[in-house]
Amino acid sequence: MIEVEVKAKISSGDEVSERIISLGGRHISDEEQTDIYFNAPHRDFAETDEALRIRKTGERTFITYKGPKIDDRSKTRKELEVEVADAETAAGILEALGFRRVREVFKERRTYSLDDFTISIDTVRGLGTYLEIERDLPDGSDYGDALSEIFDLYRKLGVSGGFERKSYLELLEAKGE
Repeated sequence: MIEVEVKAKISSGDEVSERIISLGGRHISDEEQTDIYFNAPHRDFAETDEALRIRKTGERTFITYKGPKIDDRSKTRKELEVEVADAETAAGILEALGFRRVREVFKERRTYSLDDFTISIDTVRGLGTYLEIERDLPDGSDYGDALSEIFDLYRKLGVSGGFERKSYLELLEAKGE
């Protein structure tokens, strides 16, 4: 799967929430998420622009691999994800294979659905509030149209700047948090 995603720093999640609803968006969920990031023993993900994490959200836990970003305008990348039964057991397996924990990222996420897009308003501990708009496409798809539609949706939501290609992990690391 290719995750076509664009993220922007925003000042008010409430304002954007109202705009999403006014465009026909539907509120899906509010949840706390904890992401535990790992680095590989055989290569440095910070250098290869990859990510491996375990995400705990409510009662569910996922392992996610994200490949390098494939363009210079967005966070579009290959993504593989699988649900697992237990975060600590999954972390133990990764650590037994030589992966090491890098850091945890904590956020509160409000999620909406609008047409084929998932829209998330994230309040990230240590960073502030961000808006993420994404759409998943099959591997090998041309993602140009989806990317244009995402930027068009940002315009409709009144967001014209603050775009950020770095992950929350990268932003926290750069900030020294």
